[in-house]
Amino acid sequence: MTHPELALRRARRAYERAHVVSGLRGLATAVVLVVVAVALHPTSSAMWLVAATLAATLAVLGWRGGAWRRGAVAGVVAGLPPLLAPAVVFALTRTHCTGCETAASWPCLIACFGSSSLVGIFVGTRAIVDASPVRFAVGALATAALTGLLGCATTGLGGATGIVVGVIAGGLTGWWVAGRAAHA
Repeated sequence: MTHPELALRRARRAYERAHVVSGLRGLATAVVLVVVAVALHPTSSAMWLVAATLAATLAVLGWRGGAWRRGAVAGVVAGLPPLLAPAVVFALTRTHCTGCETAASWPCLIACFGSSSLVGIFVGTRAIVDASPVRFAVGALATAALTGLLGCATTGLGGATGIVVGVIAGGLTGWWVAGRAAHA
């Protein structure tokens, strides 16, 4: 094997190793988020499904790199408020219901929708300035929604719907406002 071929093989191996390590970091991040969710919220089969989906998403987006990875990191950070919102509402008001799978309390629903709307606005305004805004936005919105669902899904279907609708509506609003400001 010639020297240039050997150098190319080593460079390719280092490139692939870096992507695999980044994917493993995504898995480690998912594990930390699941530990936090389990410590703060009651677990359910739906929560474990969301946790598995989040782990797979973070691993794949981390492995892909670039705007996908940047969006995934921003989405995890943005998803922390909705992850924590039901626990904060319960600590402040003690109105968290015992059977949230069927009927969540209004404070929890409002907290999930409100925090996820703000998160969506953050993601949308941040995505517009990224080098690859669509990839960034898709990665960020997916991981923000999944991270938030670890907490808000414990409030039942209403909380889960609130986070998904809030993140999407907020993201589109943030994208639209930031796009208008950039063209003004």
